[in-house]
Amino acid sequence: MFDILDRIMNLDIGQRGVEKLYAPARARSTEALCAAAARHLTRTAAGDCIVLITGSLTRPWVSRSIGETDGPVGVAALARALSYGFNAIPVVITDTSLIEPISATSNKRFCSVAVVLGFPLEDGEARKEAKRIISEFRPTAMIAVERAGMTPKGTYHNMLGQDYSEGRARIDYLVEEAMSSQIPTIGIGDGGNEIGMGAVAEAVHQYVPHGKILCAKLATDVLLPAGVSNWGCYAIQAALAVMTEKPDLLHTAAMERRLVEAAANAGLVDGNTGKCEPTVDGLPVEVHVGIVELLAATAQRGIRKSH
Repeated sequence: MFDILDRIMNLDIGQRGVEKLYAPARARSTEALCAAAARHLTRTAAGDCIVLITGSLTRPWVSRSIGETDGPVGVAALARALSYGFNAIPVVITDTSLIEPISATSNKRFCSVAVVLGFPLEDGEARKEAKRIISEFRPTAMIAVERAGMTPKGTYHNMLGQDYSEGRARIDYLVEEAMSSQIPTIGIGDGGNEIGMGAVAEAVHQYVPHGKILCAKLATDVLLPAGVSNWGCYAIQAALAVMTEKPDLLHTAAMERRLVEAAANAGLVDGNTGKCEPTVDGLPVEVHVGIVELLAATAQRGIRKSH
């Protein structure tokens, strides 16, 4: 059943080659990827901090406040499940320039996000801040969603292979610090340039256009290649719902519409079209609602079978 959730999450509707990244990612795990990620999170105790990293500066040469709808929407949904299901404290880390729109998307009343924090641009300051966050918050897990990752050359590239390093917070150092502290790390991406994709670098080089240029270097403990990164969050929620037998942890169609609209109203844009409208990765909200409903139906059947 978890493998079915993975297949739904990995549907490559945008035909960007992400379906070819699934097999090597799955080969690193003893179980379905959504289950492997969820299993780390089921160990969460009340009051534990979980760090969620997101925010994709999509056109920094125009403005550093232009971010994508993909990532923040999924993070908001997953944060809600972690808060309501485990009494965890979700802390979102993003670019300082994106704090406002991501805070508006992760409305505290809806998602129970404790705080949205920015992060330094300069390498030395970023390393210091990474140590501070790990020391102060002591997270029990770290999840990076649609977050561009540094290449081996220390640059960041978009899906066209263009260098868009300028103005981008060096959050990679936070993930590295988590790894060195034995904190479980989870990466979710849909293009090969996101934090975590270093785990399947050979496949990114082979199957993703400009893959040798854009592939991120960091390999997270669990990597979820998704058709749209938000879908990876929803698949983890579905796995959590099955494992805990709590259907309330599932994402819903109504929540999806609400969050995508909130993201657009906050000024986040569709990363494919550049338009500030309630779409994600060039797909209308109805497509995303369909994925949400497929995941939910699969999970609900799994919950029923466990009784």
